[in-house]
Amino acid sequence: MAEIGATLREARMRAGIDIAEVESRTKIRAKYLRALENEEWSLLPGTTFVKSFLRTYAEALGLDAKLLVEEYKFRHEPYESGGGATARGRKGGSRRGGGGAFGPPKRTNVLPILLLLVLVAGAIFAVYRLSQGEDTPATPTATTTEAPRQERASEADARQERAAAAVITLRVTAGSEEGATVCVNDARGRRVIDGQQLEPKRRTKPVRSRSFKVAIDSDQARVTVGGKRQRLKADSRGIVAYEITKGSRKRLARADRPSCSR
Repeated sequence: MAEIGATLREARMRAGIDIAEVESRTKIRAKYLRALENEEWSLLPGTTFVKSFLRTYAEALGLDAKLLVEEYKFRHEPYESGGGATARGRKGGSRRGGGGAFGPPKRTNVLPILLLLVLVAGAIFAVYRLSQGEDTPATPTATTTEAPRQERASEADARQERAAAAVITLRVTAGSEEGATVCVNDARGRRVIDGQQLEPKRRTKPVRSRSFKVAIDSDQARVTVGGKRQRLKADSRGIVAYEITKGSRKRLARADRPSCSR
């Protein structure tokens, strides 16, 4: 198959349209369109957006978008073989994909252990009372086991209240002069906004989770949490990439940014 960039450029020239017209149709900035045609992948805003831009550009030119995206994956994305990652025809360095699960660590269930300890303590107490020549009352065992049940219920209620208090609502709005492409993963690593392309002044649906990983290709886009704007800064490539919780914002390294399936 011909080079990806050459295929895009030749299709555009056959159609008799220039970059500015494609930019207007796709809402993808001209500098990114030229980078696609020249296969200058390092000028694009990370691998998060490359496939999304490539698919949109190909569809605008009437090309087989799926075929071009698969060709890009074959040439430039790593794959697992023999227990290690190997690049398939890759021109640059290896790419680390995002979108993994970011759920909370598993916790060992200590409740059965606590219950066992309570029962053992009750048995020891009963033996002691018998050794003193006293009748073992029938009610202490029931009373002893009832207390852990009430304690467990209280702990469960407290955990639910803490989890509900930590949930935030996030929304992204494109700037007034340019659009934006948005990728958002929730606390479990699920893609809740998957490469959505916003026109100027348009916004995403609100999404809810305990935390989010956000990547946006425009420094003009506005991110709000609970209706309050977050002051986020773009990197040297104009990408806004942060992990956001109720009380904190942390800038993400390129390897940790969320990915989009498009």
